[in-house]
Amino acid sequence: MKKILICMLCLVIFLTGCGKKASDKKEGEDMVKEPENQQEVITDENGKNDETANENQTPDTVSPSDETPTSDNQQDEPDSQDEPAVDDLFAKFYPNKDTGAILTGAEYNELAKQLTENVQGRLSEITYTFKGSKISMEMLVGNRDIQQIKNPVGKEVFQLLYGDSEYYNYVLYLPEGYDPDDKETKWPVIYFLHGIGERGDDLNELLSYGVPKYIMETGSLDAIMIAPQCPGNSHWADTNDEEPKLKAFIEKNLEKYNIDPDRMYLTGLSMGGRGTWKQALAMPDTFAAIAVVCGRTNSYDFSGILDMPIWMFHGAIDDTVPFKNVNLIVEKLCGQGHEYFKLTVYPFLSHDTWTPAYSRPDLYEWLFTQNLQNRK
Repeated sequence: MKKILICMLCLVIFLTGCGKKASDKKEGEDMVKEPENQQEVITDENGKNDETANENQTPDTVSPSDETPTSDNQQDEPDSQDEPAVDDLFAKFYPNKDTGAILTGAEYNELAKQLTENVQGRLSEITYTFKGSKISMEMLVGNRDIQQIKNPVGKEVFQLLYGDSEYYNYVLYLPEGYDPDDKETKWPVIYFLHGIGERGDDLNELLSYGVPKYIMETGSLDAIMIAPQCPGNSHWADTNDEEPKLKAFIEKNLEKYNIDPDRMYLTGLSMGGRGTWKQALAMPDTFAAIAVVCGRTNSYDFSGILDMPIWMFHGAIDDTVPFKNVNLIVEKLCGQGHEYFKLTVYPFLSHDTWTPAYSRPDLYEWLFTQNLQNRK
């Protein structure tokens, strides 16, 4: 079978349905706007965590379109008899047009293997955008340099604050240009909740993952970043102590730092992903958007955050937080009429999806585009 290489061709498939309550909205009346310079569907850019991937490989966005792509980099014309088989594989990735239901983790992994055998390159990501009554899908074959801006810095860019708060020790990052005396200039803030392995009393543990790691590798972030540390004997989600403490901590910081209350964002990985769900549900009118990385939830009543933009990231073969949790979350979000959420699936990754997720600049660009006022 002749293999197919389709270079840099964006894939957008729109489907209607997903059981949306917002299906009667007029075109263009979405409550949350995408960045003006952003593609209609975000191109996913990962691969650094995949040991079998070639980091120097040119990324390809593959389309099941019947059109023949035109590209100077195209290697071979596909055999006509091969096209239906490849297109059939693409079609299997589509969500259910009526319910929005997606594949199981095992199905993603198996179909990705089959697709990789039919195209030149490894299928590294599938991203779905559920917005209003439409679903769009994009797939990325290959890998790209996700660190578009590389300016590594040391941990001196952070303040490791022990005993500064009555609630938590925490890591603080203040962006270049921040002036504590300029009360008129307000800044967006990202709250980052770490995983279970970073609990305790050593804030240095937080610097190797997630948003702090991104700042250290790129040299900057145009926002305040606050990363509290969970006590060693506690849990962001499984205990009842942290949710009210986090609420008080977040409210106190509004007084302490020059924070824009309309541009507050929450994200977390693994245990922190669970904490992100729990805190967002407990403070439904606080965050402009959330990003959940390999995290599950124990509560599936999303009625209070149906207008909150959400971006989820999960590995199809996650053996710590099984993918069935994502299936259930998507089912409930669609069934309850959520207005705007995204899901990026890594078909060949297990639990560590935080490495590719937090390394991508477009995650932060997407967050900063969201505004609490757009939800009201």
